[in-house]
Amino acid sequence: MSKLYSIGELLIDFQSVGTGSLKDTKQFVKNAGGAPANVCVQVSKLGHKACYLSKVGKDGFGDFLIQTLKDEGVDVSNISQTDICDTSLAFVSFGKDGEREFSFYRRTAADLAFTEQDFATIRFCAGDILEFGSVALKTDVAKSTHKYLIDKAIQSGALVCFDPNLRFNLWEDKEQLRSVVNEFLPYAHVIKLGADELQFICGTDQPDMAKLFCGNVQELLVTDGSRGATLYTKEGKQYNCRGYKVKAVDTTGAGDSFFGAFIAGLLDSNATPQTLLHDDYQTMLNFACKCGAYTTTGYGAIPAMGDRHTVETAIK
Repeated sequence: MSKLYSIGELLIDFQSVGTGSLKDTKQFVKNAGGAPANVCVQVSKLGHKACYLSKVGKDGFGDFLIQTLKDEGVDVSNISQTDICDTSLAFVSFGKDGEREFSFYRRTAADLAFTEQDFATIRFCAGDILEFGSVALKTDVAKSTHKYLIDKAIQSGALVCFDPNLRFNLWEDKEQLRSVVNEFLPYAHVIKLGADELQFICGTDQPDMAKLFCGNVQELLVTDGSRGATLYTKEGKQYNCRGYKVKAVDTTGAGDSFFGAFIAGLLDSNATPQTLLHDDYQTMLNFACKCGAYTTTGYGAIPAMGDRHTVETAIK
């Protein structure tokens, strides 16, 4: 059975109780977080094997994160713990519209220090998928480790999926972030961007096909919040979903849930780089939008995600 491998940050989201700014918030609730980890959980909830690759501190926060993913059915055998670095923390507050304000504590993050040796036993197969983001591409050693795994995945016939998931306040220089994203875009077969990220990368609200469809890239997903999403293919096809109306209380993890559901669809079809382009994408895009919308109706990313029956029942 094909499997998803996600690599990246694994952190504690301390989410505000009620609405307001970080400055004014007095209480927070602890949840597991990290965009690739959220993707992994959504894929697991949709019935596929999912394995997370990361490193956390040897502390109670790290223990909590590993146990949370394990409880969600994710393979955690490749999450290591260290007493040299810390488990990442993020504090999040919510506006009345569900939008978020972040403050990250990642200067000594364990997930920026994983090495090739940490994942030397990983063996990909054709039909597997490797998914990653940009948050854990901040250090040279982490970048090198990503490239090592990407190379192994491609040589094995696995798909590579990239969601930059831009977090500007984690980078001292936006141009450095832009450079890193542009460096890794050509490695991926499938890219997911938010509409605001598209603007940052391309300088326009319309996809620059020549810029984005480079290297291995065959598919581009562009999400636009409650307005839905669009799928562009290298062969020039386009699929649109206008989204689903829900009462959103927290947008945390909505894009991750969307991407996880789309990746689950790729796993359903045992997609490989050679068989990626087919005609069932409207169904996949619609369901991915349903999953993203459903996740906004609850607080936190992982706690708010649904399985296929729950999502299909709740979102029409």
